[in-house]
Amino acid sequence: MNDMKTKIFLFILIFPFVVFGQSQTIYSLYSCYDSAINNYPNFSQIEFNRAIYELNEKNIASQHYPTLNLSGQASWQSEVTKVSFANNIPGVNIEELNKDWYKVNLDIEQMIYDGGLVSNQKKVEEANLEISNQKLMVEVYQLKQNINQLFFNIVYLNKTKEILNVLKSNLEVRYDQASKSYENGILLKSDLDAISVEINNTKQKNIELNSDIEGLIGSLNEICGLEIKNPDQLQLPDIKPDNYDFQNNRPEYQLLSLQQNKVRSLKELSNVKRKPHFVAFGQMGYGRPGYNMLDNNFTDYYMFGVRMRWNIWDWGKVKREKQVFDIQNNIINTQKETFEQGLRADLDKKVSDIRKYEQLIENDLVIVGLQKNVVKTASNQMDNGTITTTNYLIEVNKRVKSELNLEAHKLQLIFANLQYLTAIGNN
Repeated sequence: MNDMKTKIFLFILIFPFVVFGQSQTIYSLYSCYDSAINNYPNFSQIEFNRAIYELNEKNIASQHYPTLNLSGQASWQSEVTKVSFANNIPGVNIEELNKDWYKVNLDIEQMIYDGGLVSNQKKVEEANLEISNQKLMVEVYQLKQNINQLFFNIVYLNKTKEILNVLKSNLEVRYDQASKSYENGILLKSDLDAISVEINNTKQKNIELNSDIEGLIGSLNEICGLEIKNPDQLQLPDIKPDNYDFQNNRPEYQLLSLQQNKVRSLKELSNVKRKPHFVAFGQMGYGRPGYNMLDNNFTDYYMFGVRMRWNIWDWGKVKREKQVFDIQNNIINTQKETFEQGLRADLDKKVSDIRKYEQLIENDLVIVGLQKNVVKTASNQMDNGTITTTNYLIEVNKRVKSELNLEAHKLQLIFANLQYLTAIGNN
C-alpha cells in the first residue's frame, strides 16, 4: 500500500514536467532545412518550370500532327493563256479565259520523316527544365549554409549562457559565504564588492547573449517559417563523415554538367538540320480556273503527294554551329576544373580544421580538470585568508574560460564536420 502511495506521489510530482517537456517542439537542423525549403518563395518555381516544359513539349510534339491551312485569293491579270490556232480547227471552239481569277484552297500536310528533329528538340527542352530546377538547388544550397550559421550561432551562444549561469550561481553562493566571513571580520568590504561586481558582469553578459540569441532566432524563424521560442528547442545533429575522401556532389558542379548536356543536345539538333525531311501533302480547292487552265468555269479540284526537303548545301553553317558548341563545351570543362580545384583546396582546409578541433578538445578536457582543482584550492585559501578574493576570482574566470573553450571547440568540431559535408554536397 505504501509502495502504491509512493508511486502515485512520484507520478503527481513528475507529470507536470513531462507535460511541459512534451509541449515544447524540438527542431533538428534537418527539419529546419525542410521548413526553410517549403517556406522559400522561389522554390515554387519548380512547378512553374514544369508547366513551361509541358507546354513547350506539347508545342514541339505538335509538329508531328497534320497541319491545315485555308487560303483564298482573288486576282486580275493583264494576260491569260490563249490557244489561237485551235479556232482554225473545224468543230473546235475554245473560249478565251477571263482575266479575273478566284480560288479558295485547303492545304493539308503530315510529317512522315523529320530526321530526328522533334526528338532532339524535346531533349533540348528537357535539358532546359533540368537546368532551371538545378539553379534552384544552387539557391537552396546557399539557403542551407545560412541556416547552418544561424543554427550553430544560436546553440553556441546558448551554451555560453548556460556556463555563465552556472558561474553566476556559484558566485552567488560564494557571495553568501563571503558575507558571513565579512560579518565575522575575516574579509573586507572590498572583497565582498569584488564578488558582487563579478556577479553583475555575468548578468550583463547574459543580457547581451539573450539579445543576440533573440535576434538570431528571429532570423531563423523568418527563413524557416517556424515559431521557435527559445534556443533549447534546437537539437544538435550527430555528424561524423564516414571518411574524408574527395567527393563532389555540389549543386553548382551538377549545374555545369547539365549545361554540358544541353550543349550536346544542341549539337545533335544541329546535325539533323541537314537530314532530308519527307512530308505528305494534299490540296482541295474551288475556283476559276481550276487545275484545267482551259476551263473557264468555277470548279472544284484536288491533289495529293509526297514532298521532300533536303538542304544539301548550307555554306558551312551547321559545321560552324558545331564548332561553337565544341568551344562552349570546352569552356564548361575549364569551369568544372576550376571549381574542383577550389573545392579541393577548401576541403583540405576543412579537414585540417577538423583535426585541429579534435586535438584542442583533448587538451581542453585536461585543462578543465586541472582548473577545477585550482579553483577548489583557491576557494579554501580564500576562506583561510591566504589569498585575496581577486586572486580567487581570477582562477574562477580561468575555469569558466576553459569550460567555454571546451564547449566552443565541441561545437566547432560539429560545425566543421557539417561544413565539410556541405562543401561536398552531402548534407
